[in-house]
Amino acid sequence: MKIKAFNGLNNTTDPLRAGIGWLATADNVNITDTGAIVKREGYASAKSGSFTGVFSTADYQRMYLVDGGVLKTYDGVSLAAGFGTAPMSWTELNDHVFYSNGIDAGIILPDNAVLDWRWDVPATPTVSAVTGTLAPGLYRVVCTTTLPDGRETGPSDAVELVLVDGQALQVSCTGNVYIAPANSTVFQYAGRNTLVWNQSPDSLGRELLTGWFNDPLPLGVEVIQAWRGRIYAAMFMPTENQSVVWFSEPFGPHLFNLASSFFMAPGHVHMLAPTKDALIVGTGTRIYAYNVESITELAPYGTVPGQHWDADDGRIIFWTTRGVCAALPFANLTEQSVSVAPGVKAGGAIVRQGGQKRYLVSIQQGGSAFNDF
Repeated sequence: MKIKAFNGLNNTTDPLRAGIGWLATADNVNITDTGAIVKREGYASAKSGSFTGVFSTADYQRMYLVDGGVLKTYDGVSLAAGFGTAPMSWTELNDHVFYSNGIDAGIILPDNAVLDWRWDVPATPTVSAVTGTLAPGLYRVVCTTTLPDGRETGPSDAVELVLVDGQALQVSCTGNVYIAPANSTVFQYAGRNTLVWNQSPDSLGRELLTGWFNDPLPLGVEVIQAWRGRIYAAMFMPTENQSVVWFSEPFGPHLFNLASSFFMAPGHVHMLAPTKDALIVGTGTRIYAYNVESITELAPYGTVPGQHWDADDGRIIFWTTRGVCAALPFANLTEQSVSVAPGVKAGGAIVRQGGQKRYLVSIQQGGSAFNDF
């Protein structure tokens, strides 16, 4: 019999019935797009270390590592130190690289400067009544902080004070002062640090753009992902066996409204991956699509922990407990012919080399194959 092209690996069918074009094993070989078998290239270690995270930017111009608790560029320049041993999750938004492992979190700028992602909630201002001519009513005051890079934090707790005829406000804080004038709920800029406010509401400046209820990135966030101008951040709650996924303000990735800007996903979220129409949410036991209005189950099996998705012509390719999948639309690309132990952790990427395009996954061994022969 003449084999014109090999179909690839098939370990889910009896080799005697699979057909002569299928391979029962395929170690150290590649199948080309024409169905030929070629010996795969050898490999050499590019870099060794105690890595807990590796990330490349979308344009492949920058690459970062966390090696032995130190954040470095690929060529070994140290950017920050003192990181824990938990796996690092990464994402990119507007040429800024964001990272979090639940405790350590930061932002890497295009020039490799590192900023804190979290910020300290400003101290509550001190507010008192002094002699003046403000309209009587309930006044509210909050303070914010301007960070060294120009970002403005969310506000402090609000202080309320009722003024009567013949009074004005005296405010003391460290940072930007915002006042909601008599019986108003709109905070507007009044000045900085310590001041006496005794002017018309028309003299107040810009509104509080960072929102009355915005908070910093919470501790415990394990998986992060940029989607539609926001950053989504997942934290597992083991007692409830659910994950809460918070999302930041649009193009304000340091601001999170923890009271209202979130959705819930059953189980432990291992993956957040962006597509045009939905954010793909992979837990240990299920795969979902979140489209802002609802969350829909795509598959009754889950994903392996790790950063293993990659973009491919408008969809994503990723590793699951049942092989390689794509979305959207959702499809399992390998379950008809290949079943292997999925590992307990994985990293994956689409590799373009020699005119070929392949999805490459590297796994930490573990787990069980779901349907091998």
